[in-house]
Amino acid sequence: MRLKLIACKVICREISGLIAKSENYIDVTFIRQGYHNEPAKLNEIIKREIDRIDKRIDTHSCNAQGMDFDAILLGFGLCSNGLVGISSERYQIVVPRAHDCVTLLLGSAKEYRRIFDECSGGVYWYSPGWIENCPMPCEKTSQMKYEMYKEKYGVDNAQFLIHSEELNLRNYKRAAYIDTGFKRDEYAQFTKEAADYFGWEYKEYRGDLSLLSDLINGNWDNDRFLIVPKGTHIAQSYDEKIIRAEKGATIN
Repeated sequence: MRLKLIACKVICREISGLIAKSENYIDVTFIRQGYHNEPAKLNEIIKREIDRIDKRIDTHSCNAQGMDFDAILLGFGLCSNGLVGISSERYQIVVPRAHDCVTLLLGSAKEYRRIFDECSGGVYWYSPGWIENCPMPCEKTSQMKYEMYKEKYGVDNAQFLIHSEELNLRNYKRAAYIDTGFKRDEYAQFTKEAADYFGWEYKEYRGDLSLLSDLINGNWDNDRFLIVPKGTHIAQSYDEKIIRAEKGATIN
């Protein structure tokens, strides 16, 4: 199959390794990490990308005449409803049934839920992609923020802001590193040091890339994936399925 993948850059290493081994042709566009905090912006970006692919004017993709795609894949979770309303007029869309990318790295929503319940939600997740693509909580990040706040707001306000942020972070119980096979020693040590700084427990979890592998290899069972026919859009399902396909006007 010829597949178009639009994915969060936080899974760049993992998905790139899987693509290299896939029998399918995968044309990939990575979106920078962090838009789960701005779901409306994420929604706008993905809609724009898909609209350009539908119209064959996307500057990232090789979908010239005679080289069409069989489907568009989304390498995201629901991401604070950032995927709600997403549709394509030309292609079916395939997306994992996941709330966010932690599920994509752990392999199942069930495993994510088990760990979440075990810690009563007090888990701060680390992975190669997060460490490489965003300022993860650690001593160095706090120092960097302090210098930025000091320059902008003065010493007293900077100290207050950092204290408030770290007070909130210290409410977490565990720093959880997901080992997906990339730079494990360096990034596990980074996470351990962050855990020590905030007074968290450190725990490592073995990553499971089967969900991502099946996404790009076309193994799309209904329990783990939603197939959105062209002309319909993604909606939240408010149950264990997480998302569903819906007809009618999309949400802007």
